[in-house]
Amino acid sequence: MGPRRGFANRRPRRDDGRRRIKLAFVAAAVASMMAGGTRSASAASAQSDSGWYVATAVGDGSAGNAVAATSASFNFPSQVAVDAQGNVLIADTYDDTERVLAATSGNFYGRPMTAGDIYTLAGTGLTGYTDGIPATHSGTYNPDGVALDRHGNVLVADTANDLVRVIATRSGTFYGTPMLAGDIYAIAGDGKAGHSGDGGKASSAELDLPAQLAVDAHGNVLIADSRNDRVRVLAETTGTFYGRPMTAGDIYTIAGDGKAGDSGNGGKAVAAELNDPLSAVVDKSGNLVISDAGNDRVRVVAGSNGTFYGRAMKKGDIYAVAGNGKAGHSGDGGKAIASELDNEYGGASLDGSGNIVINDSNNGRVRVVAGATGNYYGKAMTAGDIYSVAGDGTLGDAGDRGPATSAELGYTDSAAVDSKGNLVIDDGDDIRVVAVTSGNFYGQVMTAGDIYTIAGDDTESFGGDGGLASSSEISAPSGITSDSAGDIFFDDTDNLRVRMVPNHRGRFFGQSMTAGDIFTVAGNGALGDSGEGGPASSAEFKKVAGVALDAHHNLIVTDEGASRVLVVANTSGTYYGRHMAAGYIYSIAGSGMVGYSGIGGPARSATIGCPLGAVVDRHGNVVITDACNQRILVVADSTGTFYGRAMTAGYIYSIAGEGTIGYSGIGGPARSARIGCPLGTVVDRHGNVIFTAACNQRILVVAGSTGTFYGREMTAGYIYSIAGSGRAGYSGNGGLATRAELNNPDDVVVDEAGNLVFTDAHNDVVRVVAASAGTYYGQTMKPDHIYLLAGNGTYGWEGDGGSPAVAEFANPAGLAAVTIGDGGTGSAIYITDLANARIRVVDWDGGGA
Repeated sequence: MGPRRGFANRRPRRDDGRRRIKLAFVAAAVASMMAGGTRSASAASAQSDSGWYVATAVGDGSAGNAVAATSASFNFPSQVAVDAQGNVLIADTYDDTERVLAATSGNFYGRPMTAGDIYTLAGTGLTGYTDGIPATHSGTYNPDGVALDRHGNVLVADTANDLVRVIATRSGTFYGTPMLAGDIYAIAGDGKAGHSGDGGKASSAELDLPAQLAVDAHGNVLIADSRNDRVRVLAETTGTFYGRPMTAGDIYTIAGDGKAGDSGNGGKAVAAELNDPLSAVVDKSGNLVISDAGNDRVRVVAGSNGTFYGRAMKKGDIYAVAGNGKAGHSGDGGKAIASELDNEYGGASLDGSGNIVINDSNNGRVRVVAGATGNYYGKAMTAGDIYSVAGDGTLGDAGDRGPATSAELGYTDSAAVDSKGNLVIDDGDDIRVVAVTSGNFYGQVMTAGDIYTIAGDDTESFGGDGGLASSSEISAPSGITSDSAGDIFFDDTDNLRVRMVPNHRGRFFGQSMTAGDIFTVAGNGALGDSGEGGPASSAEFKKVAGVALDAHHNLIVTDEGASRVLVVANTSGTYYGRHMAAGYIYSIAGSGMVGYSGIGGPARSATIGCPLGAVVDRHGNVVITDACNQRILVVADSTGTFYGRAMTAGYIYSIAGEGTIGYSGIGGPARSARIGCPLGTVVDRHGNVIFTAACNQRILVVAGSTGTFYGREMTAGYIYSIAGSGRAGYSGNGGLATRAELNNPDDVVVDEAGNLVFTDAHNDVVRVVAASAGTYYGQTMKPDHIYLLAGNGTYGWEGDGGSPAVAEFANPAGLAAVTIGDGGTGSAIYITDLANARIRVVDWDGGGA
């Protein structure tokens, strides 16, 4: 049921819709998340050792790390760099991580590594960020660049967080900041998208989608500040660089006037127009080489007077050296300045011979502008001319182990040259190498001029269907639900699928299944919005955000990205006013457009915003969390009066929220109240709708009928707070739930005893609000008081087989409660442990230890 990652929307690259979602709730959500940084270091527990334990139920947790690199999965790697030991550093953009492929066995970046295996250096797969903690515990957001400084520290362009950060490889003071080995720190950008701060402290400046990074001979950090249409430099030391005096730790613009365009060639670089510069690097002569991607050009700012790349240049001025400004492909073997490029996504780098290596991304090629006349990559080249060295112009992945110029490439973003002169290319979901000389590299025998995949299996951590669930590969599991038979359903979010682990053998959703194995129920893994009315296994999703079951055992799926709610029929019949076939998928709410219209009319014609989850109430109505519209919606299954208003079967209605983010109107009519970031939703046994309001740091309830619930009198259709003080933090265990501090409550379920169980996601714990006095989960509880159920408050992965209270979780998201008939509550709690790529269970073994 729970949505994935709160409001961390994954947005397509280099698209204005990705860059900054102009919805107030996003900013508020992030602010509230960041405010929680003062939580207690660990969560105290009153849980007794009474037979309750935690275990992994689904997922091997590998997520492609510490495994053979050729078996690892990536999600659009965008920049590569090679360190002095030959290890390949990778910005794995859509997985929100930075990774390293070990070239040899040894101890690198503070950990032992095996040659040919891959490891995460930074990032959790989550998009928030915290500085001054171990890099593997801090989130990054669409990191687009990675580089090494002269101290061996790893520089990261934390692109969608609008920061440049550094992973310290040893303890010391760098860029004016004391650092501990293995921790991560922001050195440029204040986390706000914009342009400000030139001439002042880099850490107080604003950046706007910093892309690829480089370090010059003086140790200064070059930043392609892409959406500011500038190249900027963070001075590491005080001195005169790029023709101007600079102070250590300050930031300066050295190219681009901030206007998107294509002008200024032959004039001062700071007065020229650039268009989405994606990379900047300095050659051996001190010239600044820029991938001016939006203009389909490569340009150079001369570091001194002279002739470079076949043309005369004047110090401080800017010149086009490749590309005529028209998107296309032409000119191989001729003057680079007259050629056509189509390098919308591509950076430019330098090889050891001083040639410019261009990722001609949309042309499916890597091309070289010769810096001097000579023989490179097996070809005779003339200074200033351009040549293809990899790719045949067809977008794809064929041609491995054959001539590089006959191979297919994907959308290549960047390239680097290793110590042997081999060309390392990021290629879609793979990392590939063009061998310059024959030999044994990256664990493979290579022939000069041929191309080889050295990392990536062209998948995104998906595997195991039809086999044991605990050995399967899943990616960013979030929403989860279960049925009375103990079958588990969850959205395998990054794999764009909904999957099932049955508790018994049988036929479900049109396919035969075995107990304990894992199966895909819906989704073919392709990104899209098609397949409605056909087999669910052939359907495309844009972003699955939640799953639920109705009374007929049909599976309700919310596709947040497509702004739809759909149903997969378990058996053939008529549901929600239309005939359905077993195993087929149908839309029941949302037109596929993002908006807010048609409310009060037919649900399938209405436009809704970001449906993050749906549940079914006891009347069969589908209750939807519409996060973008700050509302709770209902699709009526039958005609009647529900939540204090008359409804017509098949029509859609708002029952909570007036559409503006905030916190007001509590205690009054729910439709007039302001709420903040609704996430997980559940309906209790009394018919009340309970939901987490992450930006309010509360759990709220819309009364389904008039009566006394959760220790207070309620009126049907009115809204009330039942947990959370409104302050982001971690406190209150053992006390009244309304006085406790929460930090981004995500999903909520009701267990067999009627208790509310919820994921307190940014505290990395699961907590429970008792519905009545009794002993639950091994603890004595009072009604309407709050208690720790699982997690010790430390972000990590530990504790399987032990007490839930001492286990570590990493952003617990979705929940499901499964009846077990023992242990006080009669419920086992399944938890999607998001960043650990596992589903874990809090269960009872029948007695104390």
